Amino acid sequence: MAGTQRKTDFNQQLQKLKDFFQRIMEQGMDGYAGAVWPVIVRRWTDRWGDSPEAKYVYIYPERFFQNLRRKYDIFLIADKKADRLVMLKYLVDELMTNRIDIHLYHFGVNLLYPYVSRDQKEDEEAVGKKRSEFMSHLPRFELKTNDEFVSGIWSNLILRRFPEVGEEIVAVPSFSELRILFTAYNFGDHTGRYYSDADWVEPIPGLELKVKKWVGEKDPMTPQPKKEGMIEGPITLGHEGSGNGLRHFVAGKPIHAGSYIEVKFGDGWIPGRYEWSFEMDSPIEIHSSRHEWISIHEGHLVRIKS
Repeated sequence: MAGTQRKTDFNQQLQKLKDFFQRIMEQGMDGYAGAVWPVIVRRWTDRWGDSPEAKYVYIYPERFFQNLRRKYDIFLIADKKADRLVMLKYLVDELMTNRIDIHLYHFGVNLLYPYVSRDQKEDEEAVGKKRSEFMSHLPRFELKTNDEFVSGIWSNLILRRFPEVGEEIVAVPSFSELRILFTAYNFGDHTGRYYSDADWVEPIPGLELKVKKWVGEKDPMTPQPKKEGMIEGPITLGHEGSGNGLRHFVAGKPIHAGSYIEVKFGDGWIPGRYEWSFEMDSPIEIHSSRHEWISIHEGHLVRIKS
């Protein structure tokens, strides 16, 4: 009885998918004429391989496939090989006869094999020689995160020219109503320019690859709030009580040797340990590690624990 119910569920799921494919091909998505597929197409030729045939890979944002499944309630459970073969034959036959396009085929394969599956290669060999041969020439597909997909699109909008005279021209794409920020690491991956002194990098449109660099609290999209449990202000020199020696203060709170402190430098903060010789006009030492330290003087902006 359970097996019969499972078979019925699979047949219903497959029929729902067929209806969805037919509606997309005839009416498009959301009633528009055609369908919007966010995709990056990579093409290369294996010059050293057995075949000079060009190879393609279609790259989609993973979230887009997830959204299609949820929006149209398209799900498929095909854990039995017999069910998987029925589904795979259907996808290949529909594509061979142009009743679906390559994007719907990729979407269907992703439904059938949502994770890396050792069974997929075995299934492809079991659907018949003609189908297997046809599939061997199809472009494969990959799913990328939102970050990877959008970053890849942006990097492909950069125009690079190498004139015979003069420097390389790099035309950075411009947007009138959008701002794009990258982490320094992500920006370096797509441009080859790494900025170790920035948390976020904002490319400036133009004929050179210039950027605005953002750090910490000056992040234009998600500025960091002031730390809880910290007192911020200029470091000052004064006396702790009547007749006592000199001591540094922040907003009236004394600082003791070896205590934790953060020092403002540029757009960021450097954490360290406070040390001072207790001699007038001597520099304040901020030790950031066992053998490294920097010096500051009175009036510098710092943070200490409250």
